[in-house]
Parts: sequence; structure tokens; C-alpha cells
Amino acid sequence: MLIELDAPSGDGLLTAACTLGPGAMKDRLAEWIALRDRCIEIRLTPGGAALTLASDEPIESVARLMALESECCGFYRFSLRVSGETRELEIDAGPNGRPAVEALLSIDP
Repeated sequence: MLIELDAPSGDGLLTAACTLGPGAMKDRLAEWIALRDRCIEIRLTPGGAALTLASDEPIESVARLMALESECCGFYRFSLRVSGETRELEIDAGPNGRPAVEALLSIDP
């Protein structure tokens, strides 16, 4: 199974802004940090990060979080791959977009 949510065309990092208010943004970032903390492994990639999820991580919850983030920050691209017990979530923000993904996941490079 593969679920992909793609950014709209164009240079999203330069033209898009998060539409969440400060309180909602804080709550959303807490959701991403909680997911990050449950990950088995995090690999940094040129455009972002790949998260290896536990085999019991609820796919529906991850897909919901991906969809919500796509609505407010269209410059992120998400790919969720499930093959047997292997689950990997790739997040990128386009060329030179890794700092945006690091901020989303509160990762210190």
C-alpha cells in the first residue's frame, strides 16, 4: 500500500504559509513530535526525512496527520509505504527543504 500526498506545483516553500493559528500550530507540532518519538528510526534525506514506523503504528492516524498537514502547509510532500510489517513515512519539502522538515519534526541536524 502506498499513500502519497503531494504539494501543489510551484515553489511552495517560497509562496506557501501555514494557515494554522498559534494554538492549533502548537497542538499539530505536538502530534508530529509524538509520532517522531514513536519511530524506530529516522533518516535524514536531501529534501527531508524518512521515518520507520513500528508495525503496530495505526496507519489511519498517520494518514489523517498527513492530510491535515497538507491542508495547512502545502509545501510538504508525504509518502507512506506499507509492505507487510514495514511502514515508512517519507516527508520532504522540495529542493533545499530539509530545514522545514526538521522544524516540523523538531529534529536537530
